[in-house]
Amino acid sequence: MGRTISPYSRQMLQIEENLSDFRRALRKVDQEIYDDLIRIAKLQVQAGVMASLPYPIDSMLLSMMIELKKELNELKRKIPEETKL
Repeated sequence: MGRTISPYSRQMLQIEENLSDFRRALRKVDQEIYDDLIRIAKLQVQAGVMASLPYPIDSMLLSMMIELKKELNELKRKIPEETKL
């Protein structure tokens, strides 16, 4: 019999649960940002499943950074060339 590995989505939920005290200690405005970051990680669940990393938090954090970089690039693209000095 092979070893049983819990599904990635369940591991993500476990990490979220483990960080619930951390979230609760954040200011309200920071809790909203935290929730957005967790939402972003959940959007990239397919990539996390494919990566099969021993520590799912790694792929969650990478997913968050990728999405934030995409948003940053989009914001940079919207800045008119004259203001980029």
